[in-house]
Amino acid sequence: MNKPIEKCALFKSAFQYSPDAIILTDLDGNITDVNQAFIDLYGWEKSEIVGKNTSIIRSSKTDDAFLESMWQAIRKDGRWQGEITNKSRNGRLITVLLTITQIVKDGEKIGYMGIDIDMTEQIKIQDHLAQTDRLATIGQMASKIAHEIRNPLASISLNAELLEDELISERLDKKEAKLLLNSIMTEVDRLANLTNEYLQFSRLPRLQNSEYNIGKLIEKLTLFIESELKTNKINLSCKLPKTPVLLNMDKDQIHRVMLNLIRNSIEALTDGGNISINISENDTQVEILLSDTGNGIKEEYIENIFKPFYTTKNLGTGLGLSISKQIIEEHGGTLQYLNEKRVGANFLITLPKNNINHEGHID
Repeated sequence: MNKPIEKCALFKSAFQYSPDAIILTDLDGNITDVNQAFIDLYGWEKSEIVGKNTSIIRSSKTDDAFLESMWQAIRKDGRWQGEITNKSRNGRLITVLLTITQIVKDGEKIGYMGIDIDMTEQIKIQDHLAQTDRLATIGQMASKIAHEIRNPLASISLNAELLEDELISERLDKKEAKLLLNSIMTEVDRLANLTNEYLQFSRLPRLQNSEYNIGKLIEKLTLFIESELKTNKINLSCKLPKTPVLLNMDKDQIHRVMLNLIRNSIEALTDGGNISINISENDTQVEILLSDTGNGIKEEYIENIFKPFYTTKNLGTGLGLSISKQIIEEHGGTLQYLNEKRVGANFLITLPKNNINHEGHID
């Protein structure tokens, strides 16, 4: 008779003195018990929170769609694990690695146990490492900037001098003056684009996420780029889901990624050709496959294409794919080049359907 009592005491001791926050609930999500680590993490006294629903620690970062997906997994598999952002008694946001398991007694499910591992310090370390990586490239970026802007500035200076000569001459050639002005404006636009790319790379994007239909984004993008495609004799075909696929994302940033990939394909299809975008989905993620009928990327280049400043073009910063990869990863997804025996270049974007936001960095 002593063994069951000893086991009960052992489990009770492990529950109470665990360094990770533990919460017990009934089948309706009403809190039946919490340990000391939970009290320390969230700031609630046991007497204040027992009997309350777990929604008391839910933050605005967790939407209904995410919770529904989480509970579907629990009902199907009996457990769930993932990152979630909760709130403390004073409203402070706390990102935790949450594991939820069923509590079963005599073959019957009677409740749930949640274990919360505080991820705050780990997130700070990850953010610091990401910022350190960016700072480590500042020296390389500075020399690259100097090299990239030298030629446009020289061209602007030369054309401005020639324009000045035209203006002070007694016989102004308006056609020649217009050509000189166009050359100057072209170089100014080039400098502006260079500046935007360097600024984008040098700071961590602050995502402005909202629920948006990825199919609608692609449809708008095809209209936006239609004239460029026609000019270059390129056909763009899209295979989109019949029903809306809603993702929590920064639609402007995702638009930027897709536009960059499409324009890379346009540059590769010098004699015209085809670009296709295929969106597919499963329970947990959405896949966007962009393919073209160009020559693809040479084997020796593939391992470097996502590295900052790497480019095989005569003009360019070598930041387009690096920034695109950064944006997708900030959304909790992946961007990869499919190095297989396929026609042309093939880029695959994977985005999670339920992405968690911690203080605006990753949604």
